[in-house]
Amino acid sequence: MKDQHIISQMKQRDRNALKEVYKGYKVEFFKFASRYTSDTNVLEDIFQDAIIVLYENALAGKLDELKSSLKTYLFSTGKFMIFKKFRDTKEIATDEAYIFDQNEIAVINDVYEDQGPNEYQQKLVENFKKLGDKCREILELFYLKGLKLDEIMSVQGYENKNVVKSQKSRCLKSLKELTHAKNG
Repeated sequence: MKDQHIISQMKQRDRNALKEVYKGYKVEFFKFASRYTSDTNVLEDIFQDAIIVLYENALAGKLDELKSSLKTYLFSTGKFMIFKKFRDTKEIATDEAYIFDQNEIAVINDVYEDQGPNEYQQKLVENFKKLGDKCREILELFYLKGLKLDEIMSVQGYENKNVVKSQKSRCLKSLKELTHAKNG
């Protein structure tokens, strides 16, 4: 349950959750990864990159149904990054091929096969920026931070839930219209 709590905090952009993961796993990651390289600068870079991937995937909701522990996900991501770096730079020559387990393969696919936002998603983001501040805030609170209408009502100072619901509906409709417009 602790991992899901941390993921939930990261999705709410809570930097303390990110710090907790960073501080909690850094020493252990270095011990784990030192069998692949002793260059602490490389280990530091890879650990930071793996933390960034973890954070971005948490924000994107890709860790909501995580099958492994957060630690396994982070370490597998880091290990793959190490192997990729060495393969790309040919710094280490090995005769044997490393065989990834199923968890590691799932992590690799998540991290490296994601092509980023598609054209529609990019258009959605561009049009989201065109909405007014109140609309952006309501949609962010509801869809990105996962707040309920009651919570949004108190955060934004509305008098009742139905006003929030209709405002959210209007904002979503505006976003859809902008996104589906020929030149929007």
